[in-house]
Amino acid sequence: MSYLGVGFSPGTVLAYHSTNLKLFDKRIKIAELVLRFMILGLGVVVAVLIRTDSQVKVFFSFEKEAKFTDVKALVFLVVANGLAAGYSLIQGLRCVVSLVRESVLFNKPLAWAIFSVDQVSFYI
Repeated sequence: MSYLGVGFSPGTVLAYHSTNLKLFDKRIKIAELVLRFMILGLGVVVAVLIRTDSQVKVFFSFEKEAKFTDVKALVFLVVANGLAAGYSLIQGLRCVVSLVRESVLFNKPLAWAIFSVDQVSFYI
């Protein structure tokens, strides 16, 4: 307890105490699956929208059509969204297999690899 009478002592830790950990694990896997497929869908939608968009500007009597390939940042954005969608598809399929087999990821190096690639793909 703090000196003001508010808070927790350093030894007090909030924890999830339940005997039904399979249900909890299944809910987490379903939430991860939903998020992965949302990322997949949004990545594909953004890539298609940027890829198919164009603008036409009339300057005096000249007509110039601008496409996404005119701006290199948009080309990079389409490629990055495609890679993110592909990665989310692979991870979503891994989640489906994990749900069907009802297996838990006990492989620590694989868990670290998934976490690291998730972090790199988010921050890049």
